[in-house]
Amino acid sequence: MKEERPDDERIHEMHAELCKMLSHPTRLKILEQLKQENKTVKEIVEAIGTSQPTVSQHLGELKKRGLVRAERDGNSMQYHIEYPKILDACDIIREVLFERLSEDQELLRRGENYE
Repeated sequence: MKEERPDDERIHEMHAELCKMLSHPTRLKILEQLKQENKTVKEIVEAIGTSQPTVSQHLGELKKRGLVRAERDGNSMQYHIEYPKILDACDIIREVLFERLSEDQELLRRGENYE
């Protein structure tokens, strides 16, 4: 069995923290919006239908964790994703969820045919 190095524990902790950051639907919606293009808080609010204070709070958390960055654009702040690879991870998780849902639906359909 491979011996775990002391820095492996830190990486596991950081991984868990990142997963916690991605565990909120509003933050996922924000990242999804920023995947398309840089946006202001107002644009994100309009796109996801959530209040401005809520969006600002979640953007603050994402910013604090280094997942998004804000840059001034005239009188407003434009937000963008700091590490686009994080979107690849979100896409893979989403694909797994769709596969799982498809399998669940297939099992239900088979069960209905036996009744």
